[in-house]
Amino acid sequence: MSTTEHAEAAFDPTPFLRAFKAVVPQGVEGDRQMRKRVELPFMDTTSTDIQLTMLEDEQINSWLDYAAWNLWDFILGRASEGESGLIPRQEYETVSFVQQWNNYPKFIRMLTEEIGVDGILELAKTSSREIGTKINVTRNWAASVCPILGRGIGIELEQDTPGSRREDVETLLQFGRRLQHGTWGDGPGFISGRGYAVPVLAADVLQSLVDQVVPLDDPKALQAFRQFNARTELFGFMLHYDCRAGMADTGPYPLPGNKFAIVRDHFLNETAYPWAGVAEGLPYCVTQVMVFSADKVSATVNEIQTTFSEPSNYLEYLESGIVFARDTMTTPMGELRVLDAAEMERISRQCQKGTMEMYRTLAKKSTEEKIRDGVMVYTREFLLPHASRVGLWDKFLAEGFDEMHPNAQAAWPILTSPRAAEILTPVLLFGNGFPHVSSS
Repeated sequence: MSTTEHAEAAFDPTPFLRAFKAVVPQGVEGDRQMRKRVELPFMDTTSTDIQLTMLEDEQINSWLDYAAWNLWDFILGRASEGESGLIPRQEYETVSFVQQWNNYPKFIRMLTEEIGVDGILELAKTSSREIGTKINVTRNWAASVCPILGRGIGIELEQDTPGSRREDVETLLQFGRRLQHGTWGDGPGFISGRGYAVPVLAADVLQSLVDQVVPLDDPKALQAFRQFNARTELFGFMLHYDCRAGMADTGPYPLPGNKFAIVRDHFLNETAYPWAGVAEGLPYCVTQVMVFSADKVSATVNEIQTTFSEPSNYLEYLESGIVFARDTMTTPMGELRVLDAAEMERISRQCQKGTMEMYRTLAKKSTEEKIRDGVMVYTREFLLPHASRVGLWDKFLAEGFDEMHPNAQAAWPILTSPRAAEILTPVLLFGNGFPHVSSS
């Protein structure tokens, strides 16, 4: 065995799974340590610095360092998330990152030119006033972190260098930071900097929802609610090609009596995709308001609005709830409907049937077709809601939003092959996905 082969065989990745770069832990303590390590707290936002169009190296590099840890933290938290086995999710996600890096800057600039920085900030307030919207915290994070990760992959593939495309880096960072600022105002933009909580709904909006919850002390009613949750979640998951773009939790929201609420969106009738006919007759989104006792369960919510709890079977402790339907993407909040037991059962059955139809559809598709579909979903999901709200989506499509960029096409064979681990392990596990920029 050669010296190189011996070194590779002896390498133990375990320390890199336990701590970022084998040093910084997960969670609140990891956030605290990263804040000490970065040169500037540029992962946070101020009303002044979100207006900048040109950034200093120290600002960009501090953001990159924090984002690298944040992604590592997120990936380890996601390790328990299942996959259907039918959809090559890692393959399409990684190709999507490269696609996003190469096409998002153009479209973000189009959006910003159309509505201005103040318009971006106003868009990002949507999640505080509405439920059943994809203009939410998940997109605040993904619209910058995912394409910047694509930059890291592109550098590993020698398509780019750390010094290339400076303006695109600035465009992506500032877009994500502006969305975060519009949602939260001054302070931490990442959820990891907010104690892993997403209490984004305005107090009056939350109160109007919580006022309508009903007790679920009847075992049959509780079982029906939990079955509805499971079936709508799985259907939204499959409709969005095995990823969590079809769901979003906010909270926990502290309530009187030592209780708290989780507000959960399941997006069921997203008409943006060619296979969306399977959702015909379903509401665009259903939103569950769920109330728990803080004496029995605790919860956190991560960057992509997924709830983690202690104990993990938190739905067994559900005390009261209500379900709302938003029939279309543009249905006003004043026209939300409360679902009664009969309609919940109808939607539950249709989602169960629709999931099976999705499985049958997917079983007939080739791996290449499924990767291409997945790239469409993963690339559309983080900008489509914003562009649709301001009437730009058709223009995005006409300008080639869905067209595969040559760099993404070139990366495809590598990122969908056994060689992918050689690229992705250092990018995702060792923090190499966010290399520094330099003006020198």
